[in-house]
Amino acid sequence: MLLNNQWITEEIKEEIKKDLEANDNKDMTLQNLWDTAKAVLRGKFIAIQAYLKKQEKAQINNVILHLKLLEREEQTRPKVSRRKEIIKIRAEINEIETNKTIEKIIETKSWFFEKINKIDKPLARLTR
Repeated sequence: MLLNNQWITEEIKEEIKKDLEANDNKDMTLQNLWDTAKAVLRGKFIAIQAYLKKQEKAQINNVILHLKLLEREEQTRPKVSRRKEIIKIRAEINEIETNKTIEKIIETKSWFFEKINKIDKPLARLTR
């Protein structure tokens, strides 16, 4: 979850302060203030998620590039230590991919059950 990260919570707090300062006038209704705050926070969360995904992809690409270089060196001059490092990097890549897959499965399950519950409620009312 995004809010578990300290720097993200600090960014969100700063964004809320900026938004409140910018819209701090007597003409602004509470509803409009709330709507603008929601829109600003939604945009901030989208930007942070995009940044984190981009950073994660760059990190994975760097690890894969390092792995390819090591494999190329291993083909020309085999070494036991290099072989161990290659195995370690492959395990790291597999762990990252496994975690991504688990996150996607959890996301899909929650979405699916949410939709099922929404469908079941009208059906339950009809059967009464």
